Amino acid sequence: MKALLAQFIFESNTFNPAAADLDTFQQGGVWLTDEREVREWTERGESQLSGSLEILSAAGWETVPVFAATCATPAGRLARDCFLTLRETLLESLRAGLPANGVILHLHGAAAAVDEDDVEGHLIEMVRSELFFTGRLVVSLDLHANVTRRMLTHADALTAYRTMPHTDFVETGRRAARFLLDDRPTVRKLVKIPALIPPTDTCHSRGRFAEVLRQARSLEKLPGVLDVGLFPVQPWMDVEEMGSALVATVLAGSDDCGAMKDLAESWYAQRHEWQTGIRSWKEILGMLAKPAVGGPWILVDAADATTGGSSGDSAEAVARLWELRNELPGEVLLHVVDPEVAQAAALGAGEFHLGSQRFAVQAEVLFTGEGIYRPRGKSYTGIKFSMGRAAVLSAGKLRIVVCSRGSLCADPAFYECLGLDPERALAVQVKSLMGWQAGYDAEASRGLAFDGPGCTSLDFARLPFTGPRRDLFPIRRGPSQLLSVWQSN
Repeated sequence: MKALLAQFIFESNTFNPAAADLDTFQQGGVWLTDEREVREWTERGESQLSGSLEILSAAGWETVPVFAATCATPAGRLARDCFLTLRETLLESLRAGLPANGVILHLHGAAAAVDEDDVEGHLIEMVRSELFFTGRLVVSLDLHANVTRRMLTHADALTAYRTMPHTDFVETGRRAARFLLDDRPTVRKLVKIPALIPPTDTCHSRGRFAEVLRQARSLEKLPGVLDVGLFPVQPWMDVEEMGSALVATVLAGSDDCGAMKDLAESWYAQRHEWQTGIRSWKEILGMLAKPAVGGPWILVDAADATTGGSSGDSAEAVARLWELRNELPGEVLLHVVDPEVAQAAALGAGEFHLGSQRFAVQAEVLFTGEGIYRPRGKSYTGIKFSMGRAAVLSAGKLRIVVCSRGSLCADPAFYECLGLDPERALAVQVKSLMGWQAGYDAEASRGLAFDGPGCTSLDFARLPFTGPRRDLFPIRRGPSQLLSVWQSN
């Protein structure tokens, strides 16, 4: 028995006008088409692919990992040329591996391209319609996927992460492989929920979302239910079929749609209790007057989260803390994506205008060079990332990292690769809504989330949604849309 495997992870924020090109993968992330190189990559860090390869190899299957592409950080839509290169590369990589008994695609589920709202649905359908593959096709997704009917029409089974912050990449890959080994016919059931949920209120280990996850696991004990996935959708996309979802993969003939809809309705009923966790700067400054317990305070730049597809170029925290730079009781590590300032620092400048605000600072340059690192926390552990050209600016107690490329910045390795010590700092800034809890192994109480410029604002009503998306909760708070239920043939 033979399986082909591929992994493509990219997340779009359609409110970011900058389209993503191949450099998003080839320079800051991963783009691998050689089987040997893909296998070596899976051995260096935790991934869905490594989990699937482990299970299938133990079962005696021949495995052929044909393609792996991951971005350094989410961005806008894929540029048209980038999307076409992606689909043709994946198509030909899979074609070269045929014939096969099964295919596993590890995808994100929230990728969009210029002129294509549903990249993953397109790729899944492509396996059927252009390769004419009739064998078992299993898909794994991020729990922030925007699940579409097209995805579920062409996949035999679908599973997703069950953690937020995401730490279960390997286990998700294992689960996908087990579904490939189970050749019983299935039906996929979708309950679409007309709501956008603040990612800050979707922790898997506590609170309201944790309880819904527990109930989903209970549903998997029902006869014929193989998998129940919860999808609090990545909220910064203006695309068709937008909304959160519950998805079940069940054995053909199972009659459990009522239980699925009951759980979705219970989840939707929480909507008036969902919290963003945003604090005022007055409150934040009061908290910074003394050290946190267990590690640094985490300044969460909610509206400019590069891990949500924002550009990272807001200097909001710098501007708010600048007048206090000599009075703070400890070092504060900050972060702005600004290629021009990174270049100017390398050329010896001492005066800068930072970020989208062009905030004026005078600072000493402590470091210039490329920022390359491997996270050492509990998420994306060991995977190589690059922030591009970087500089460290020093002014009073502020240490400002300026880099040319957004990247996963929710791990202490981000600052450590530049010679900084985040563990000893009073506070560190992250442009990530939840990932820092895994990266820094930090309790939620250390997070100080603030609003500002950027396209990952948790004030969804301020974003330029169009058409039916304007009816999603909380943009429209009335019950203008009902839950919709669908299942595959």
